[in-house]
Amino acid sequence: MKNVLLVFGGKSYEHDISVVTAFQIYKKSRLVDVNLVLLYVSRDERFFVCNMKKLDIEDFSVKKFSGRNSLLKEVFFVSGEKGKMFAKTHFGLKEYISANTAIFACHGGDGENGKLVTFFEKNGINCSAGSSDALAVCMDKFLFKSFAKGNNIPVVAGFKVTKHDYDFTRDLVIKKAKRYGFPLIIKTNSGGSSIGVFVANTIEEFEQQIVQAFEFDDVVLIEKFVTGARELNVAVLGESSKFEISEIDEPIKTNQVLTFADKYLSGDGKSQKGNKNLMAASARKFPADLPKNIEQKIKLVAKKIFVLLELRGVVRIDFLYDEKNNKIFVCEVNAIPGSLAFYFFKKNRIIVNDLMEKLIDTAENQEIKTVNQSLYVDILTKK
Repeated sequence: MKNVLLVFGGKSYEHDISVVTAFQIYKKSRLVDVNLVLLYVSRDERFFVCNMKKLDIEDFSVKKFSGRNSLLKEVFFVSGEKGKMFAKTHFGLKEYISANTAIFACHGGDGENGKLVTFFEKNGINCSAGSSDALAVCMDKFLFKSFAKGNNIPVVAGFKVTKHDYDFTRDLVIKKAKRYGFPLIIKTNSGGSSIGVFVANTIEEFEQQIVQAFEFDDVVLIEKFVTGARELNVAVLGESSKFEISEIDEPIKTNQVLTFADKYLSGDGKSQKGNKNLMAASARKFPADLPKNIEQKIKLVAKKIFVLLELRGVVRIDFLYDEKNNKIFVCEVNAIPGSLAFYFFKKNRIIVNDLMEKLIDTAENQEIKTVNQSLYVDILTKK
């Protein structure tokens, strides 16, 4: 029986969401000939193999977590020892467990920006997530916006501001914001889960909210607010030469933009503590009621992004649909989405177990890559 790591946690504002994803996926998986090993990355970036049968979500909270918990075994990677993890003993390090494949359930931080993927791959463990370069582009919203513009992918006009820019050239930043006109969206450049997202309707709100956004990230993105736009999501599963795309999902929002509460506390998702379904339980319309041409365009753009960035695993791509002007815009790409986006594929008859098997295959076969030329030509020539 082979070991497959399910990696979660990490130094990130989305740490707790990652923990819920791991519990959810672990409890719904019934893999054959696979020992699913839960590998927790703590907030201080240590590694622990977990006994999830006896642990609870609260055990990973700031208040309760302790590396001395007997249900957690701290492990270490040793340079040159591919796929092996070691534990401390009275006689030094001893091999504790080995694995060559990892499913990533990290959200945000180094778990989603490619750095942790690079670390694992250098240690001989293939990952279900995309390459470190692809993850870095997806994580950096302004970098992704630049990539999108260069490939004729529609995005909302915007500009980035660093904390240094704002501290020393505040008047110029405010002047630029005024040129865009209000309302404006202010959001962290490398955040997710709608954490650190604000809508500024006046210059006073802008000055207050940009300071709040800097509490989450040293770089923020300012975008023109698309009034009345519908927020839509679609998921893609596989790798860039062979993949499947889900139906389009429309989360129900209660504010001007989709908030953290809309994503994780609406519908049946009462709270992270009381419900382990994450976005799978939030209020939504699935599939979304859309004109056929808009549905086709969204799916085509999603395919184009997946292919051009050579993504793999499961990703969720978020769109805005401006009904009034019949336009779509790409908001961002979530390379490691909440709940691993399994609920997007229920109509494809893919349940968690099938999803995990596909992710394992994608990770194991990433080096056996054949380019589907007809697929590339079809996607890259359509507008």
